[in-house]
Amino acid sequence: MLIADVMALVVPPVTDLLRRSRTRGGTDAVQPMFPTIIALRNDRVVAAVSTPRMEATLSCASTLSVGVGASVLVVAAEAVVNGSPAVAYTVMTRDRRGKLVLQKVEGEGEELRLSRPVDGGEPGDPTILRALAEAVGHEPLSVSSVARKDTGGTFGEETFLPPEQGRVVVDAGTVRTLQQRVEQIGGRALYVARSPEAARLALEAGMPRRCLLGDGDSHTDSDTDGA
Repeated sequence: MLIADVMALVVPPVTDLLRRSRTRGGTDAVQPMFPTIIALRNDRVVAAVSTPRMEATLSCASTLSVGVGASVLVVAAEAVVNGSPAVAYTVMTRDRRGKLVLQKVEGEGEELRLSRPVDGGEPGDPTILRALAEAVGHEPLSVSSVARKDTGGTFGEETFLPPEQGRVVVDAGTVRTLQQRVEQIGGRALYVARSPEAARLALEAGMPRRCLLGDGDSHTDSDTDGA
């Protein structure tokens, strides 16, 4: 997946997060955007976790890599570049190709926007790149052996869910685990369902409703990952 394609997917939600952060708490003071890790799979955003602390956000990397089978992990955080506010993106692909990308923040409120992404060069602190590289080195969980819960023990009945449904159940369990981990420090885990059916299955699998971003209505094309 090309870096330009990755940025096209992550910039819109990051812009929205940045705008929301400016009004968080109902004060006039500018609030920083929480460091956020975004998981991509099959050319779309699948899940994200935001926390107040970078180390807490990075601690979610391996869980996202293993649990949702992310093909790309992106950490987005506010930065200052040449005295101007910016967003720094650390991108890591499954084959361990890392990249730092920068965007300047322009405007405020509803007029806030991000400039064209530019190459950030070599990061001064490689901590984030190292953490993401380690995370993508872990093998994703299998989704072909997720046990059914609706079987009646009839001979010949399928023991496991179809892979596309197993994918959603594993995703849901991963996001639920992450939400439990970060909620006590004011963090939040989000899941972007591929379809209304996937959204329903994720909730039935125990994922908190507050973790569901939308209901999948905007995704009408089919996808074998079921998410």
